[in-house]
Amino acid sequence: MAGSGHAPLREDEGLEPLLTVRDLEVEFPVGRGAVVHAVSGISFDVAEGETLGIVGESGCGKSTVAKSIIRLNEIKSGSVDYQGRDLASLKGESLRRVRPDLQMIFQDPISSLNPRRKVRQVISEGLAVWGNKPNTVGSWSQGRVDELMLAVGIDPKFGDRRPHQFSGGQCQRIGLARALALDPKVLICDEPVSALDVSVQAQVLNLLEDMKRRYGLTLLFISHDLSVVKNVSDRIMVMYLGKACEIGSADELYEHPRHPYTRALLAAIPEPASTVDPFEGDIAGELPSPINPPVGCRFNTRCRHATEICFTNEPLMHRVGEADHYLACHHPVEVTLRT
Repeated sequence: MAGSGHAPLREDEGLEPLLTVRDLEVEFPVGRGAVVHAVSGISFDVAEGETLGIVGESGCGKSTVAKSIIRLNEIKSGSVDYQGRDLASLKGESLRRVRPDLQMIFQDPISSLNPRRKVRQVISEGLAVWGNKPNTVGSWSQGRVDELMLAVGIDPKFGDRRPHQFSGGQCQRIGLARALALDPKVLICDEPVSALDVSVQAQVLNLLEDMKRRYGLTLLFISHDLSVVKNVSDRIMVMYLGKACEIGSADELYEHPRHPYTRALLAAIPEPASTVDPFEGDIAGELPSPINPPVGCRFNTRCRHATEICFTNEPLMHRVGEADHYLACHHPVEVTLRT
């Protein structure tokens, strides 16, 4: 819908959103009255069983969006609707009760695990808190832990080892088992493979796909690497300096990128999309400060297509073409559509 400011789900498939984020704003005070505008008016939908990839360079607000959804960050304004409940306004016990449904795995798999606890204790902590016997791990929980360890490819006989005795890839598997212990509906993956060797990345990505099918998960997959995101996502949202600039299906966004920033990201990967020239990966200038972001389009200081309107008016998210494709740009790049 042109001018709506957000991209709805695919209307032609009649999908209902499981998670709906509207006009999300997150700021962090940095002293002397200054604030970091980390996320500014982000809106998107995620359908049940879908994987939404969120991509952008470091500092664009990807992780802040993820942590704000599960309320690890305070939200300045906006709403996060999950099954009819606004997570942004929940407090106390009401927020605590919904948190098991939304779990997260983190970028650094080793530091995200408690080094003083055995792996079995790490995985079973959620079960101990939410099980039939609070703060204890009964035989049922032990069986569940064994099941989860086997599911993620860790032999249960190593359950008494501590995180430092495992590799980074194995620790990420353990983190995934911990997240799955409470049968979540939504799994948020914050750069889950960026700290791993390339050979291990593929194993973890394949495991995530397997767990998604096995447990009926809805995924938010965050990365700075568009080539990784394309292989695991149904749809992709591209962020720049706290704003969403383009949203579309993975194939559509990769084959027909319309926003200059999306094209620059694609041009920077070893095998760019056929419609992108490698020279588009050379973005002029430095990333502006999120304390004092540019007026109008936030990409205007580095965009070769910028004109006067880009420095005065903020572009709204609008639909382009007939596909599931939305972008916020005054001068979208024309692309040749394949027939």
